[in-house]
Amino acid sequence: MDAAMTGHDPAVLCVHTDERPARQLRDVDLRAERVHTTDVAVDELDRGEYDCVLLGDPSTGHRRDSLDRIATAAPNSPVLLYGLSDDLQRTLDAGAVDVVRVDSRAPVLVTRVNNVVDQTRDDDRERDELLDALLEHSPDQLSVLDSDGRYRFVSRAVERRLGHDSAEMVGRSAFEYVHPADRDRVQEVFESIRVAPGETHTAEYRLRTADGDWRWLESRGTNHLDDPTIEGIVINSRDVTERRQQNEQLREERALTEAIFEALPDVFYAFDENVNFLRWNDRLSTVTGYDDEEIESMHPAEFVLEEDRQEILDAIARIIESDEAVTVEARFEAKNGEVFPYEFTGARMTDDTGDPLGIVGIGRDIADRKQRQRRFEAVFNNTYQFTGLTDPDGTVVEVNETALEFGGLDRETVLGQPVWESLFFQHTETVPETVRTAVERARRGELFRTELEVQGNNGLETIDFSVRPLTDEHGDVRLLIVEGRTITALKQREQHLGVLQRLLRHNLRNKMSVIRGNADLLAHELAGTDSVEPVEKIQTAVDELVGLSDTAHKLSQVVTESTSEHRPVDVEQLLRSACTEFGEAYPEASLRLSVATQQQVRADWRLRVVFEQLIENALKHTGEPPDVEITVTADEDSVSVRVADDGPGVPADELVGIVGERDRTQLTHGSGLGLWLVRLVLDDYGGDLSYESPPECGSVFTVTLQTGVDGQLRPETGPAEQT
Repeated sequence: MDAAMTGHDPAVLCVHTDERPARQLRDVDLRAERVHTTDVAVDELDRGEYDCVLLGDPSTGHRRDSLDRIATAAPNSPVLLYGLSDDLQRTLDAGAVDVVRVDSRAPVLVTRVNNVVDQTRDDDRERDELLDALLEHSPDQLSVLDSDGRYRFVSRAVERRLGHDSAEMVGRSAFEYVHPADRDRVQEVFESIRVAPGETHTAEYRLRTADGDWRWLESRGTNHLDDPTIEGIVINSRDVTERRQQNEQLREERALTEAIFEALPDVFYAFDENVNFLRWNDRLSTVTGYDDEEIESMHPAEFVLEEDRQEILDAIARIIESDEAVTVEARFEAKNGEVFPYEFTGARMTDDTGDPLGIVGIGRDIADRKQRQRRFEAVFNNTYQFTGLTDPDGTVVEVNETALEFGGLDRETVLGQPVWESLFFQHTETVPETVRTAVERARRGELFRTELEVQGNNGLETIDFSVRPLTDEHGDVRLLIVEGRTITALKQREQHLGVLQRLLRHNLRNKMSVIRGNADLLAHELAGTDSVEPVEKIQTAVDELVGLSDTAHKLSQVVTESTSEHRPVDVEQLLRSACTEFGEAYPEASLRLSVATQQQVRADWRLRVVFEQLIENALKHTGEPPDVEITVTADEDSVSVRVADDGPGVPADELVGIVGERDRTQLTHGSGLGLWLVRLVLDDYGGDLSYESPPECGSVFTVTLQTGVDGQLRPETGPAEQT
């Protein structure tokens, strides 16, 4: 691209040069100024009028120092080195973009100047386009206010979130959009930001939409009024309406929980590991006749008849030691001597990290079993998850309020019907069959889980759907638990990530093709000279980047297109197919496959990717000719696939976080995407990856997978390749 096409001809500042290059540039109508010292050059560059700097040899000989000062003064102006001295290459490595020898002809100088300026402008334009795209698609709203609180800039996210025209908001006071009840508080926060340069403050408030509704925003403001580039207060805002609604719902649920505890017809209690009471409900006082002060000072065993106390103490010990819920019957003895038969159920209480806090439990008058049903319904109907109970044949016997509200259904129309005939599943012919299959597998004792698109009251939603059996003490299936959780937003994010990954991969491969093509031409022209070595490094780097892009694409597929259901997979079939393909790609290689088992494993299409990565890794890092041995063995519960080569081995740092017990951090982790991909898939399978390096040299990776259940094999195929 000619420099003229970018808006104006380049302006060049010649520093520590003779008059010759400046004259050559002026002869082709380029603006060129010449200065003799670095100090003057820095002053000139501060005015921002130059697109490029031509740096010669300072009289002091400190070209590197001059380059550092110029780069600091004008970081966006590329620097061309001009001279014949031996340190040109070292200075080039320090930050210059190209070299022009003093004996170069004028066309060479002009071309170099135009090229570096064009490249810089292209880079700037790409950065601007990227920033525009980020602002366009960011869920957050970015705005800049002046010192009076008027909008100087508003990102277009406001149009999607609030419906306002961002251009029309510029110049208007931000406070006129704020809810009147929040306006004074927001103005106080704004004033705190305005008088404190560099400080950041946060506020939550309501902002009016174009439709007159109100949305809650969380805004972080930072004072950049003194920054000549910004000259304003930067506000980054995100919509937190749903979060506040969820918090309000959580507060209501906590209040409801408290109300439930107090309304329970049963005794509720909690005590710490030293058996000191932490809390209890009023029912305990009502039943026993003790007041709160007396209860606080008593041991739990003191509430039961003396002959039942040892059983209570044993139950407490079992709960603390084994972390299991324990139910025991004992007789409550009230303060007045009255005795009641009660059933006490207790369990260990833990914090978020799993550390024990004590015991929580209930005591129930076993003369009134209806109380159990009321407690069950209170818990059952206060979850966000769609939950239903069916008989083993799939007949619905109970469904929670969340599910009914989601589908806009009446309980009477759902109970007593086969679950697959529910209106949730009637929008296609295939969904009812999937649900029927789920019931059949669950009644055989299996967990069935998949993603389904279902019909809700407000339209189609994607849910994480599962059916699992509920068995009695003999292992017989008594009920089936049908559950669903909406994941529509999650699936949309996965789709967005997929689009972004394909876009980046497409652009990267196109750019790499251009670089490789030009590098090949340059290598051909420089063949037989010392200058060809850097070009060959470029070619190698391009090939590695293209390979990295392919692996990253597979990694993206593994993350975004994995399935929740694993099926029996024939390991030998996958390995023989992979060996055949690699044998054609590496005809000189020795690929030996030994299979000592016919056991299947539970996996999906990604297992083929695991084997391909390990085999290709072995072929690329073994000796000449490549020699790779693959061995498959099995025991009662697992199948092991061993991939061995005779190469130099894998550096320990490349294996951090992939094999072994050392945790990965930002500074310590393996860098090979292929091994990360293998690790990610095996973790999802519940499998393992180990590594060893025999003393005689070489690498051995071993994949261990759980064996699959007996059943008909289904071919595992990956997702369609997308360009």
